[in-house]
Amino acid sequence: MKNLVLNYFSFLVFSFSFLINAMQLSTKIKKAIQEHPEVVKALKSKSREQSWNRFTRTQFNLVARVINKHVTKEVLANHDLVELHLIIGKHNLDTQLFNLRMTHVYDFIKYLGNLGEYRIFNWISGKTLQSYWNNGDAKYIKVNALLAFLQAPFDEWDVWQKDSGKSIEQYSSSLSKLPFSGTGLSKSSIAIVKSYYLGNYFLYYQKTDGSRNIIKTPFILKEHESGQIIVKSVSEGHRYSGKVMGIRDGCLYINCQNLDFEEMEQYVFNIGLETKPQVLFGVSTTVSVKNRQAVALKNILVKQKTDKPNFENIAEIEIPFNKKYSMQSEEAIVVTHLKKQSNNIIITPGCCNVKDLEEM
Repeated sequence: MKNLVLNYFSFLVFSFSFLINAMQLSTKIKKAIQEHPEVVKALKSKSREQSWNRFTRTQFNLVARVINKHVTKEVLANHDLVELHLIIGKHNLDTQLFNLRMTHVYDFIKYLGNLGEYRIFNWISGKTLQSYWNNGDAKYIKVNALLAFLQAPFDEWDVWQKDSGKSIEQYSSSLSKLPFSGTGLSKSSIAIVKSYYLGNYFLYYQKTDGSRNIIKTPFILKEHESGQIIVKSVSEGHRYSGKVMGIRDGCLYINCQNLDFEEMEQYVFNIGLETKPQVLFGVSTTVSVKNRQAVALKNILVKQKTDKPNFENIAEIEIPFNKKYSMQSEEAIVVTHLKKQSNNIIITPGCCNVKDLEEM
């Protein structure tokens, strides 16, 4: 795959995929659209022998109508196409929400579902299609919409952009047909995690025991043979195992189980605008060691440059706030950052009545 820059929200492509500057539509995509049964049916036999670069705007408008109708169906089956800004840019989506007086992406998707048979959302125009068949530059957001129309498997979107010359498979695979995880986060977001976030990390967080010490421990994201993304870590002597649930609204969700104690831990990390970030900030919710009550911890994940096979055997360490460092290092920078923060831990009390709450 091409090693190109990706901006997650404003410039998200193929897999969170890849940013293409001044690219042209691949022959593979053009051929697939030209031979698509619904397109052939819409154009009727009189247009089949005509070269597409000689089509009129009216003919391309007809093709666009077919494409837009099918893309909307794909969106209704897989919200990630819109939520992850794969086929509509963030600015455009925000504009649509503002014009339609909506506040959330789900409102927009519901709106798409209520358009009916004859009202069609314009994912791509006939004018744009006409430019593509006359060697015009193709914007990746529009190309993604065409790939959604063709029901190309999500993890093959970059391959479709290449003119490999291989035969084109029939439209039996679709992003919308991929099974959803139990949380409602689809495999398209899991594919993004696999592309950009697997690897070895060090997890840093402040202890909840009042010692003002920081834990530094290995935190590993890797793909299991089943296709799931599993998590392995050790925290304060306890082994944790879990899995990545997916990405939603720019956040990475992870669920973990304490293998040595009856405890679950949930992580949410901000993805931000980076595709291969060195540092991820987030929070975890768990229970405190001492009083077994709910707490939330600020977490910092730092990606390691190499994936050492024995990384998971590295022992966790406990770092006091007053530790002095003779030189700048990853650890020194993270510890200094956490020392400056006053909200590393949110501690919650037990149940009470309203009167007791007034006196707290």
